[in-house]
Amino acid sequence: MAKTDLVAELLDALAKVDGLRPATPLAPPNQTWMWWDWQSLAVDLDDEVVRIRFVATKLPLPPLLRAAEGAVRPILRGTAWETAALTLVVADIDGEAFTPMRDRDHTIGS
Repeated sequence: MAKTDLVAELLDALAKVDGLRPATPLAPPNQTWMWWDWQSLAVDLDDEVVRIRFVATKLPLPPLLRAAEGAVRPILRGTAWETAALTLVVADIDGEAFTPMRDRDHTIGS
């Protein structure tokens, strides 16, 4: 399987994990000069390591990371990266993760 195809499959599977999104650079993804999938910048495939960077939009982190690993491992089976170490990096935590669901429609002090 080609790296670009594998990255696309990994991102598709991870999109189903509620509470995580790919961590990408801040430049706007709608630039016409960008010909690649912007989210693919969150995934590194090396011979020995598969590294995926996330932004967490929910807490707690351990269940999210277990869900991400559960989504990724089956996709890696049967590929050149099947035995690679999997590194899941929480690059940032969205501020929304710290706001209880019942209070997300209210600003502080209102």
